[in-house]
Amino acid sequence: MNMSRKMTTGVVSLLSVAALGAGATTADAAPAHSQAKSPSSAAASCSDWNRAVAVPWKWQTLKDGCGHFGRPGLRMGYSWAVFKGTKVCVKAKGFVNGKKKWYDLGCRKSGSFTVPWGNVLAEKEIQVKGTAAFNWR
Repeated sequence: MNMSRKMTTGVVSLLSVAALGAGATTADAAPAHSQAKSPSSAAASCSDWNRAVAVPWKWQTLKDGCGHFGRPGLRMGYSWAVFKGTKVCVKAKGFVNGKKKWYDLGCRKSGSFTVPWGNVLAEKEIQVKGTAAFNWR
């Protein structure tokens, strides 16, 4: 039987739509070994370290991309460690009575501090400047 390319494409499309309509999914059709995720493709955890670079003379804001639930009296922890360069100056976001406030954590090669967070849901943010590549969380 001799079928044209256009007709073959149409038949394949029609069969694909019929299979999906019958409840098949692309995951159902995939071999079992392809469903396992490699460590490099897994999503990063909100407790993982974030890599960043600080530039001199200009404050830049960095976000961790995670929503952090607060509660009355909660203090949020921030840490950083320079792995290349000198020191980095850091300000960390916190909250007082639900209002955002920046806390100056100083200029160092590494540090760990807590700031008031309270009963809010927000991303952790830091403002940095310096001449360093560093990790933070």
